[in-house]
Amino acid sequence: MLKVMLPVSWLAVILAANAGAQNPGGTPSPAPTPVRVSPQEHLAAAARELAAVSDKSQPQATQKNLAQLRKDFETLTTTYKRSALTPNIWLPAMYDVERDLVLLIGGGGIETTETKAMPGLSPQVSDASTREALAAFRTHLELFFDVATALPASLISNDEWKTRDPHSS
Repeated sequence: MLKVMLPVSWLAVILAANAGAQNPGGTPSPAPTPVRVSPQEHLAAAARELAAVSDKSQPQATQKNLAQLRKDFETLTTTYKRSALTPNIWLPAMYDVERDLVLLIGGGGIETTETKAMPGLSPQVSDASTREALAAFRTHLELFFDVATALPASLISNDEWKTRDPHSS
């Protein structure tokens, strides 16, 4: 029994010494604090991506759908600013924006290289840089949705995000 205990106890000493070398003082390292980005910041990032999209070289039907996307996104941002705490008021505008994106670049999803078009409807935007900008716009929109619908209502207001310490829980 002593032969088995001796190697195990030496292993424990080595592991403890190694842990102490990585973290002097032996106190556990605090967990990294996640970066919190407000829904408004995601909307602003989405707006920047959408502003970078040029519709000049696009066919007329695509220009029309891009104009509709911009209009629906403006409705979403306006509606969200007025009633951030009531998702059922701004969600219809969110759905309109997603519908516009499906028409322009296909359905979203994890696969970033393969688009999913609606049956019988091919995506309208074939220009790679425009597609990438619209995909980035969609990513910010999805992040906005995730944060806006997952946070407690007390954390959604602009003032709370401006004054909140990101290191507090």
